[in-house]
Amino acid sequence: MPKFRLFWFSILFLVLMLIMLPVSAVQEKIVIYSSDFSKDPGFTTNNPSRYYWDVTQEQYHFETEGGTNGYAFLPVELGNDPFTLEYDINVSSIEKDGAVRFGLTSTDMDISKAANILGIFEYGQYGRLMSLQVIDQNNHLYETDSLYSTYCGGQRDCETKLFEENVTYHVEIRYNKQLNQADIKVTEKKSGGLAWGFYIPIGPNLHSLSRLAITTKGDYILDNTAVGYLDNIELYTYREVIPTVETTPPTTVPTTVPTPTPTPTPTKSPVSLHLAWGALVVAAGLLGVYGKNRG
Repeated sequence: MPKFRLFWFSILFLVLMLIMLPVSAVQEKIVIYSSDFSKDPGFTTNNPSRYYWDVTQEQYHFETEGGTNGYAFLPVELGNDPFTLEYDINVSSIEKDGAVRFGLTSTDMDISKAANILGIFEYGQYGRLMSLQVIDQNNHLYETDSLYSTYCGGQRDCETKLFEENVTYHVEIRYNKQLNQADIKVTEKKSGGLAWGFYIPIGPNLHSLSRLAITTKGDYILDNTAVGYLDNIELYTYREVIPTVETTPPTTVPTTVPTPTPTPTPTKSPVSLHLAWGALVVAAGLLGVYGKNRG
């Protein structure tokens, strides 16, 4: 085979090898529910005087109290996928033993039964604590809170973190199915400073989460009112997506060289910079050899 043809066949071979590289999946964000409360969010409640959309404030008002069996919810289609729930909360007033519990639950919406994952702002024995609670399908309870003895461990300069009334906080709750872990991060909305955050290992049976809910079902303490607002709720998950890339055959080739046309392969990934550079280096080397032999 003439050296000129050998050179061009080598180039075509390198191009085909690059095209046939395996595909890398990418993560695509799938929004399940989102509301900034600029319009009616569509929550269902059994006590509209305590739980309602505030048209003027463009936020969702709550007034929780034990013994009232009150709730407000929205059905969601979550399945068993990992997810992230983000929302803003402002507790304008809270009495001793009061609590605001918001997150994902089963149809029961009971804070003491399977299944739920709840971000909690409560006023207990040690002050106004933030906490994360998970109850899986087997009724196993996992929880953590911002009391120093709960989450600090052996950390130095670690202290109890308390929330304040009339301060807006942004809450991010994540469920990592692969790691069997849930975590929470609370930041002050205005400054962006971290108020508290921690994680808990959980079991593999976190199923039947089908409602986005604020609830007092299972709370039987009386006169423990908590009043405030929810805002900017977003519930989303990530799913792996295989990108499709169409390849286009070269439009110009030497007329003296056979031109096999590769079949377009929709599932091939784009060429990485490193491999493309490697191909150019090899091609340059071949070209140098070819030029030297010609000389």
